[in-house]
Amino acid sequence: MWLLLICVCLIQRGYAQIRYTETIEVSFQIAGIFDRNAITHQQAFNETVHHVHLSSVRLHAIMLQPPRTDSYSVWRSLCSNTAMRPVAVFGPQNPISDKAVRDQCAIANIPHIQATMKPLDPDLELNEELDSSNSQIETADEAAAFKKITINFYPESDEISVAYGKLLNFYNWKVFAVLYEDDFGLLRIQKILGRHSDDYPVTVYRLDPEGDNRSIFKLLNEDREDRILLDCHVDRVMKYMEEAGSFKNLSNYQHYILVTLDAATIYDKLINLPLNVTWLSLTEFEKIKDAQHYLATRVGKWSNDFSTKVNQMKTDELVMDDITNHVVKAMETIEDLRKPDFPICEKDPHPWPHGAQLQKAILQTKTVGVTGNIEFNENGKRINYVLFVNEIYMSQRYTIGKWDSSNATEIVETRQTDNRTTAQQSKHFIVISRRNKPYFYEKEPCKEGDTTCVNDKEKYEGFSVDLVKAIFEILKSENFNYTYSFFHDEDKDYGEYDVKTKKWNGLIGDLLDKKADLAVCDLTITEDRKKIVDFSVPFMSLGISILFKKQLAEPPGMFSFLNPYSVGVWLYTATAYCVVSMVLFVCSRISPADWENPEPCEKNPEELENIWTFKNCAWLTMGSIMTQGCDILPKAIGTRWVCGMWWFFSMIVCQTYIAQLSASMTTALENESIKSVEDLAAQNKILYGAIKGGSTVDFFKNSKDKTFRRMYETMNSNPALLVKSNDEGVRRVLSGSNKYAFFMESSAIEYKLRRDCRLKKIGGELDNKYYGIAMPANSPFRTHINRAILKLQESTKLDKIRNLWWLQKYDAKICKDVDVDANDVQGDLELENLLGAFVVLIVGIFFSLIVTAIEFMNEVRNIVVRENVTHKEVLVKELKASLNFFNKQKPVLRNPSRAPSLAGTEESEDKNKEKKQKKEKSIENFMDFEKGASMNN
Repeated sequence: MWLLLICVCLIQRGYAQIRYTETIEVSFQIAGIFDRNAITHQQAFNETVHHVHLSSVRLHAIMLQPPRTDSYSVWRSLCSNTAMRPVAVFGPQNPISDKAVRDQCAIANIPHIQATMKPLDPDLELNEELDSSNSQIETADEAAAFKKITINFYPESDEISVAYGKLLNFYNWKVFAVLYEDDFGLLRIQKILGRHSDDYPVTVYRLDPEGDNRSIFKLLNEDREDRILLDCHVDRVMKYMEEAGSFKNLSNYQHYILVTLDAATIYDKLINLPLNVTWLSLTEFEKIKDAQHYLATRVGKWSNDFSTKVNQMKTDELVMDDITNHVVKAMETIEDLRKPDFPICEKDPHPWPHGAQLQKAILQTKTVGVTGNIEFNENGKRINYVLFVNEIYMSQRYTIGKWDSSNATEIVETRQTDNRTTAQQSKHFIVISRRNKPYFYEKEPCKEGDTTCVNDKEKYEGFSVDLVKAIFEILKSENFNYTYSFFHDEDKDYGEYDVKTKKWNGLIGDLLDKKADLAVCDLTITEDRKKIVDFSVPFMSLGISILFKKQLAEPPGMFSFLNPYSVGVWLYTATAYCVVSMVLFVCSRISPADWENPEPCEKNPEELENIWTFKNCAWLTMGSIMTQGCDILPKAIGTRWVCGMWWFFSMIVCQTYIAQLSASMTTALENESIKSVEDLAAQNKILYGAIKGGSTVDFFKNSKDKTFRRMYETMNSNPALLVKSNDEGVRRVLSGSNKYAFFMESSAIEYKLRRDCRLKKIGGELDNKYYGIAMPANSPFRTHINRAILKLQESTKLDKIRNLWWLQKYDAKICKDVDVDANDVQGDLELENLLGAFVVLIVGIFFSLIVTAIEFMNEVRNIVVRENVTHKEVLVKELKASLNFFNKQKPVLRNPSRAPSLAGTEESEDKNKEKKQKKEKSIENFMDFEKGASMNN
């Protein structure tokens, strides 16, 4: 019995401990504001919001699509949905128009979320900091203060600029070119360069996203800019690459740094380009490239293409998943979280009680997503994230380093030792070359005072010798046990195919016969040669040009730019400038229209302001005659007339000066016989030739251009025009008395021009070709040679070697180009030639004075009528105030005895009320008429 009672008690006690629990999943709304064309962003946001949920929290996406991207349209779209009760608002994507949304969210205590790179605008940043600090001060005593901030899941633009500045330091870039496409890009570039250094020259060009930019890449090609910092939208990178490729600006020795975090989306295209590319990314490429990535099965829904890979999605699309995960996790930390009870744009604001808690939870929550660690500071800016350095080098992609925002230090290199440089290989290379200055020649004894000459045991010297030496020094530093020696037994040609023997001769033949491992000289890379031997990446770019002898010309005078006008004309022009500046100054002080209200919000100002100081007047006239314009312009008729007459005078003076100057400068060139290859082909007095069996003759032979084909037939029909070497061709040019022109590589022409000032280059380059190091086909050492050459180019050591042998060695000198004979300058322009312009100017000034006086007297009459005062009083006070040149403001003349009439005010109000009633009655009659018409139909 006692046992039964004990069992019953235990059962009842255990039953009392059993509790019934029920989990209720709550759905909350999150609004997203997107452009109508941002389809992928919308679908990514919608899918991730519906996909991501935890045990008790699920989000529901509300999609908003404003008709326009301006602030008012975005705000109107947000407030038009009165049934919406969001717990957070995301967007808009345009960072310029999100301030109105942020302000409305602050009124309703709804967290505002953004995921875009905000432009670097100092004024915007200052205003946001002030707004944030003011909101914090007002609610400092509250337990959870709502902050008027935007929580941005995208890194700050300033920090990204810091990272790219560190990247330039990592590569030790000193001289490079910068390309950008909009004003915000220029701001980013300025920040990057400010973080890098201002000690080095940088070439900056602006690209046209919708236009043709090949002229810019042509300039880069002419300037030999091999390092380029490109700031553009990722969708236009390949467009610019195609334009660069039209001028051979894409080669293995060029390095592009892309200022975008989305370059991984075009990785498949970039890796096929023959250049080095580097970019920073917020995502780790190895992870998003993985086919088993947790987003791999979902990104296809975002783009409506299930073959889409994760790495093909942009950062601001991938971050949608991070946003929803982070927000849901933050909501899970809040107990008894309830939906907002009122619309976000309620007329009588009802702040959401849980808004400050949710905002604080989002700021304090830490998550890890596809874009790495997600953490924010108190102002909603993302912190403690990592940017990865991605590099495409020799058609292979590597993650070579990372930059941590937590300490903002230098780039930390993370790449492992290249397995191509770890193997200890031994090899002795036989190097052949062609005896030709400045590439390869017997070493000359050092001259006294020559600091560039080194006494050593080397038998040969030249550009090719120094290039090979530098390459093998790099390979030796990479633990390769390579040695080399030059072999030269006889002078040989570059090499051509012998139809009789069916073999290649010259240097190419020695490589094919395995008599040498490398051929280093001015050997052009051609398709025919590439079919039988391997070439390294180019170490020099060039083209075919024309070498000709200069025509003698007398040097012009030191002040020849003054020749278009006589001394009298220059003095009269300077006097006119001073007179017009003073007349404009006086007229602007007298003219009422140039006195402006300094406070536009004050309808009845006490004082007026005049910005036309004598300095501004002189600046306007100076800018006009210099054809540069001015940022301020007069408003009165009289002062505008002064400017108009001065502009007319300036136009006549400038145009005549430019025309006369151009004529005087080009007169000496009229007798020049040829100016281009077309002129050379169109005449028959000047003969022309090239090196027999060289790539230059092959260019004319294989060209599809009719002019070039005709020139080849001319040279081929007269074998005496072809020479065996460049030196022989130069001798024929000098001895030909301007009757012989020689086709030559531009690099060789540059060398010859530095040694003989009687020579000159005519026209531009006919083609683009490159010198490379030739080696037997399928050489296993090609990769090592390529890597060493690229390092020499990136370190600018290759340019130093070239400058040594082109600009310093072998009696190099600087030639003074004299193109215009002083005797060919045309006569000066006298005062009579411009007398009409002076007459028009003087008449116009007097007319402007009359107009100014009429304006002034008309204003006096208006004040007399309006204020009921005497003419004398108005005239004296207005003249005294206007001619006080030391004051920029003058008081508005008023009659203190006059006051506004109360009866007049009431009468005006009655008239306005009567007009309003008539308007309402007309609208009502119109509506009745429309209803009657519709019933009859």
